[in-house]
Parts: sequence; structure tokens; C-alpha cells
Amino acid sequence: MTSRMRIALITCIICVIAVSAVVVLAFSFSSSDMPLDDGSVRIPILMYHHFADEGNVGTTISGELFAQQLSALRDAGYTTISFQELTDFVFYGADLPENPLIITIDDGYLSVYETAFPLLREYEMIATAFVIGVTHGQDRYKDTNFPIIPRFDDAQAISMVESGFVFIESHSYDMHQHEPFETGPYRRGVLRREDESEEEYIAAFRADFERSAAQIEAMLGTRPFVFSYPFGISNELTDELLMDMGVTVTLKITQGVNVVTRGDPSTLLSMHRFNVPGDMTPEQLLDMIR
Repeated sequence: MTSRMRIALITCIICVIAVSAVVVLAFSFSSSDMPLDDGSVRIPILMYHHFADEGNVGTTISGELFAQQLSALRDAGYTTISFQELTDFVFYGADLPENPLIITIDDGYLSVYETAFPLLREYEMIATAFVIGVTHGQDRYKDTNFPIIPRFDDAQAISMVESGFVFIESHSYDMHQHEPFETGPYRRGVLRREDESEEEYIAAFRADFERSAAQIEAMLGTRPFVFSYPFGISNELTDELLMDMGVTVTLKITQGVNVVTRGDPSTLLSMHRFNVPGDMTPEQLLDMIR
């Protein structure tokens, strides 16, 4: 073999090794691990509701399984963050930890205080709970007196917030209505009723949020800046109206990982969330958010 042939052969072998290394490296990352190059970060948001051993499997999870999920998330390298940290990233360019994750809990059930809160504290993870103003601290439905799953009260909310492991935000004051329990005109989430003009609807929506905000501010001393849409429903007006009232983050229930970008507040609106049912194993949870 001539020296020229040996050089050509060695060059070919080096190229093959280099290409193989690139292929191996590419396949060693999952899509959620690959860095984004435009100042963006991927944020999965989990959605829970009630914590109990029995109940609707779609919205109820046992404390034991919740603990297993928290352990699996921690072991997989996820770090829970607050919505304040997320907005600081968008508006001020603040850093976020690797593999950031947000845990949300809707409806303000007493089980958040009794079951989820101690586990969050044990695993040193944080969550944001969204309260429905009209049922806050209640075990009966408004003026109709129908029994409902009990909700945590002011003192319990203050205790959770002061711990630093739970934050409280708005799920509306009275736009999370249950039609069979209503005695007056029913509103489906934040949507406009057929008997309302647009002006009446806007006034009603504003009044409802301001009542929720006043309740939270009186309880905690801070005004809510995150809004979880009841039933995940919104319309073309709601994000704009909420922003006008100081809200910077809105949440729906469409599934998917969010891509949030520094300097782009629009990426904080109508954010996706993964509902976590009561029969989802930790392995299934990890697969879902990846």
C-alpha cells in the first residue's frame, strides 16, 4: 500500500469515528434535554386538584401516589419553580434552574393543606394553588347549601404561603359554576352568557376578577398575577382583560410543554398544563412531560 493510500484510509477512518460520535451524542439527549438557542426554556406545568384515597380518578390522587411522583420528579432532576421566578425570567432575564417544572393545584380543596402541603415540604418542592373565591373556606355551595368537598380557609392559606412551599393565585371568584347547583343564570366558565351584551359581559368579568383579587389581597397582602381559567375555557377577550388588571400569566388545560422566551410576555399567556390523573404511575408521568 502506498503512503498516499494509507493517508486516505486513515482520513476515512477518522471521518467515520467523528460521524459516529455525533450520532451517539445526538441520541443521548431526549427532546426535552436539548438546549434552545433563542433565550427560551421548556416548562412543563402539572395540574392537580384533590388529594384523597377515593374519588374521581381524573381529578383525585392519593397522597401515597403523589409522594411517589414527587420523588420520581426529584430523582429525574426536575426543580420546581414559582410563577414569580418564571416571570422574572421573561421580564428581567433572571436565570432558571436546569429542568424547571411548575406544579399547580386547582380549586383550593382542604386536602391541599392536609395532604399535599406536608408532602411538598418533605420533598422540598413548591406548588401554586388556585382558589375559587366563592367557595374559599366553605363546605357548602354558595346560597344553595349543597355539600361540596371542603376548601382550605384563610388561616390555612396563610400558613402554607408563609412556609414558602405553596403560593396562592386566582381561579376566579364565581365563574367556576356547577350548573346543577345554580339557582340563577348559569355561566360556563368565563364565557359570555347569551343574555349579556358585550359591555355587560366585560363589566361582569372585570368585577369577578377584582373581587377575587381583593379577597386574596386581604388574606395575603399580595395581589394575584396568575389566573387559572375555570375548566380551561377562555375567549378572545379574556387574556387582554386580565392583563389590563395586572395579570401576567394565564393557564388553560391543553396538554403540552410550554416554550417560554426571555423578553416575550406573550409566551406566558394561555399556557399548557398536563393533568395528572389518580392512576398515573411516576414512570408514566415522566414519560408524559418528556
